[in-house]
Amino acid sequence: MNTLKLSKSHRVLIVDDNPSIHADFRKIFTPRPTELPDIDDFDIDEVSDEGQQEGLRFDSAHQGLDAVKMVESAVEHNDRYSLAFVDMRMPPGMDGLQTIGELWKIDPELQIVICTAYSDHSWEHAVSVLGHTENLLILKKPFDDVEVLQIAVALTCKWDSARAAGLKHRELEELVRVRTAELERVALHDGLTGLANRIKFNDRLKDSLANANSQPPAVLLIDLDQFKLINDTLGHPAGDELIRIVGQRLSAVVGAAGLVARLGGDEFAVVLDHNPTQRTIESIADGIQSSVAEPVLLDGVPFSVTASIGICGSPDENCDADELIRNADIAMYRAKADGRDCARYFEKGMDQQLRQRQMMEANLRAAIANEEFVLHFQPLLDPNTKQVCSFEALLRWEHPERGLVPPLEFIPLAEETGLIRQIGDWVLLEACKEASNWPEHIRVAVNVSAIQFRGGTLPKSVSDAIEQSGIAGERLEIEITESVLMGESLDALDQLHALRAQGVRIALDDFGTGYSSLSYLRRFRFDKLKMDRSFVQNLNQADAMAIVSTIANLGKCLGMATTAEGIETEQQMRCVMEHGFTEVQGYLYGRPIPSTEIHATHFGQSALTTSRG
Repeated sequence: MNTLKLSKSHRVLIVDDNPSIHADFRKIFTPRPTELPDIDDFDIDEVSDEGQQEGLRFDSAHQGLDAVKMVESAVEHNDRYSLAFVDMRMPPGMDGLQTIGELWKIDPELQIVICTAYSDHSWEHAVSVLGHTENLLILKKPFDDVEVLQIAVALTCKWDSARAAGLKHRELEELVRVRTAELERVALHDGLTGLANRIKFNDRLKDSLANANSQPPAVLLIDLDQFKLINDTLGHPAGDELIRIVGQRLSAVVGAAGLVARLGGDEFAVVLDHNPTQRTIESIADGIQSSVAEPVLLDGVPFSVTASIGICGSPDENCDADELIRNADIAMYRAKADGRDCARYFEKGMDQQLRQRQMMEANLRAAIANEEFVLHFQPLLDPNTKQVCSFEALLRWEHPERGLVPPLEFIPLAEETGLIRQIGDWVLLEACKEASNWPEHIRVAVNVSAIQFRGGTLPKSVSDAIEQSGIAGERLEIEITESVLMGESLDALDQLHALRAQGVRIALDDFGTGYSSLSYLRRFRFDKLKMDRSFVQNLNQADAMAIVSTIANLGKCLGMATTAEGIETEQQMRCVMEHGFTEVQGYLYGRPIPSTEIHATHFGQSALTTSRG
């Protein structure tokens, strides 16, 4: 009894030149009823389809070429054959082995049974023609019905398993492809901006150099100016948002002309590798600066930043990627040294200047560790009594090889590197300690950089200096420039009020040289205005004289002390006295001197004795 069942619908192709063989196959797979149907149940229409057992769909081909066409159509319509029984000899066309070879070219997954009555066509011969394969069996004629059924069941199940395994394999391949793409994206892209990272940028640049045609690639390094101020005042989330927005703007400017990358922090890089001309490079650099400078809303407040750009094209055929980046970096530092918010091309000799700067920075750090800084003090006098009322502390660097280094040579670098905070704290403490040895009515003035206001720690530094030195807060005078209050910094104002609460006096230095000095007087009531020395040096000019008069009168009206700096002649002295300045400072009455000379020069032994009594 036929008890074998095929659970799924499979297409079976019978390829044989003998029509009776086709009928035999259909009879083998036709279920045999256990009992005869009633005459009333007999339907002639059902008899014609008795060979179409549930689970099998039979098609017949009488020549190999017909079979090839039918398998092609099945694959095209995605209704493939699972199994084919192929006769070995089918004259006058292709024989069985030729037919099988063509069928597997179309559908390699097709399971095939070779039907042969000839002993000369052995398994070894079939393998020698078709190659080793798991999709082939040989069935000797005449064959047993059960044997055919078993083969059909086994091979169609095998076909199902192979298809499922293939599908799973493809799914795994796709999963691996997706995960690999994700890992590649993480490995080659910046997590914050989605831009290329340093690794991808370097790879792109190396490829661009290797494949460069007539015009080599160009590299632009972009560094945001004063970005740390955003992080210090608004916090890192606001800084991250600014970085994201800048990255989007850079991508919009560069477009298809090259690749934009974030190298880290607030530093970006661009490689222009589509035969960039000088005009193209300059246009993109200008576009970057304009785009970056557009205001950005951070916590609902508009902020603007600028960018310093270093540019380097390939100077010669032997220039590699590392050298190109290094040269662009050198040019970027030149842009910062030239005042920021500008672009500079790399030029020969810039690397020497960078090395000098790096050496200066290293020496500056060593100077802090080795305590190479000293303070000199310049007196400020009451012009009417000629008595000293305070001393301004002036920083000097005693370099072990160069001697005294002028402040203009190292203060800007200290500010740029942030070392000015550490140095500034030292100056505050040492100045207050020195003032503790003076008469109690003598104040000490200390210049404070705008950088020292970042982070909100200046009031504590001042408090520590006052406490450790033991002087009264009223004897300390902090001198700032209007740059401290630029950018509508509420944090700086809060710190100024905190200093005022300690009794510390606040002086506005270099007054008259800024663009909006008067507006600062409305935002904070200073104790003193220090007129810039340039006006004293040009008293013979009418406009300078008008400013001198205006500053003196402004101080009187606002109840502020006024200091005239740069007094070197008696004539200058008489002029500022006539206009009512309350303090004078300059070489006429004293140059900066070491602390060891102050007592002998300005106080005398009696004053020293009185102050210590």
